[in-house]
Amino acid sequence: MLLWGWVTITVSISHFLLATFKVIKHPEIVWLLMVPTLIVSLGVGFTRGRKSSATTHLDRIFMWIWLALTINMSLMIYYLNGKWDIISSMVLIMAGYATFLSGKLIKFKPMIYGGIAFWVWSLVAYFAGSYYGLLITAAAIFTGYVVPGLMLRKRKNEL
Repeated sequence: MLLWGWVTITVSISHFLLATFKVIKHPEIVWLLMVPTLIVSLGVGFTRGRKSSATTHLDRIFMWIWLALTINMSLMIYYLNGKWDIISSMVLIMAGYATFLSGKLIKFKPMIYGGIAFWVWSLVAYFAGSYYGLLITAAAIFTGYVVPGLMLRKRKNEL
């Protein structure tokens, strides 16, 4: 959660700044940084999976929820090609769904609230438009992923 959160925040703000100051012709290129993030995330996940003595049913459910989210977002972004005015809203709705479900499964209120925050931010992004949607995405990721992720990490450390 934290890796994806911080990378997404960084890329969203970078895209906004590159577009605002017209630094490069295609500022959306910064989103390609998500590819190495995916590779690192998968590598860490597989390594942890191998080191773990047992995989629980809950582990498998989480894997399928987040894999489905990744596939859905990829298809949605492809289908919305050229309709950038609503892409932030759609991505935030999807993130809200997976975060909310994950929070409900582990009965962790900060994640449940994080999912709800994503849905609220998706409305804000929808009415703000694509240009400010990048900044709204960064704020949404912070409240929906990073804050709950830090709280979850703290909870695990206390156990």
